[in-house]
Amino acid sequence: MHKILVPLDGSDHSLKALHIACDLATKYDAHIFLLYVLPNDKLATDILDLTIARKFNPELQAKLTNIATQAPGPLSETLNETVGKQILKIAASRAKRVGVETQILAIATGDPAENILAARKLTGANTIVMGSRGVKRSTVSSFGSASNKVFANADCTCISVK
Repeated sequence: MHKILVPLDGSDHSLKALHIACDLATKYDAHIFLLYVLPNDKLATDILDLTIARKFNPELQAKLTNIATQAPGPLSETLNETVGKQILKIAASRAKRVGVETQILAIATGDPAENILAARKLTGANTIVMGSRGVKRSTVSSFGSASNKVFANADCTCISVK
C-alpha cells in the first residue's frame, strides 16, 4: 500500500497539501499519515489569521483572542499543543469525508524538517506532500525553510504545494 505523509501547520498551503494528498490517496489507494510539529515561536495572532482557526472550538478561539489582545507573545507549549490537536482533528475529518484512511501521528517537538524526515522513516511513507510556506508572517517561513530541507534530504517523492 502506498503511504503519504502530510505535515500540517494549519496554513492554507498545508491544507492545500492535504487536499492534494487526499486526491492522490483516492487514486492510488493510499494511506495518509498526518503530522504536526510544535513550533516554539507561534503567536496567537498568527494562529487567528489562519482560515482553519474559524473551525476551532469556541473555547480555543476565545483563549487565542484573549492572548492576542492581552498578552501578545509566543503561545505556551500546552496551548500550542491544543492548537496542533485541533488542526490534526480537522484534517483527519476532511480526509475521512472523502473516504481516505488517515492516521494521526504523535505531535512532535523540535526542528520541523528533522521531525518530518523522522516521521517518513517511521511510517515508511513513499511520498511527502507539504505546503511550501507556513504560518509565520515573515518572508522566511518555518515551512519554507523546512520544505527545502526535507526535499533536499528525503529519499522519497516530495511534492511542494503553494
